[in-house]
Amino acid sequence: MPELTPQQRESLERFKVWKHRPKVKATDDASVPSPQQVYAEMMKATFGPLLRGQGLRGSGGRFELPSDNYWALLGFRKSAYSDGQEVQFTVNLSVISRVAWAEHAAESPSLGERPKPTFVYGSWATQARLGVLTPEGSDKWWRIVRGVDPGPVAEDAVSDLLRYGLPWLRERAST
Repeated sequence: MPELTPQQRESLERFKVWKHRPKVKATDDASVPSPQQVYAEMMKATFGPLLRGQGLRGSGGRFELPSDNYWALLGFRKSAYSDGQEVQFTVNLSVISRVAWAEHAAESPSLGERPKPTFVYGSWATQARLGVLTPEGSDKWWRIVRGVDPGPVAEDAVSDLLRYGLPWLRERAST
């Protein structure tokens, strides 16, 4: 078996943690919304209005800070390990020169007309995960667990967006 890269090893470790996490007992109570429903409502009622109120355009977890010179993007990403009892999500930020994008897209038409906020492009794109911008400086995934109050999750994510994410995005899109 070939040697794993550090990134592959990290992915494998995250998978192991997820697979062996303590399981929350499923409930058939229809009055308890699923984590997917809670996430969709949080996006619609909390994150969307917050980000549009801060001057970004977008919806459905993809937002753009208008800029003539840059693609300044913010994207929410749900984990592939989310299930009926839990949704995990993080936030990706990207600031990519429109000129650099046009050059790379001309060389690789598969890139498309515009960048995606949740895709990692390479050294020519300035990108970060929101958690890395916080004082803890590490990747951060928020968890919505079925039957658990999502309020603290939303408050923490909003706080990090306002304190670290949006200032990072604005600073890099203004140069």
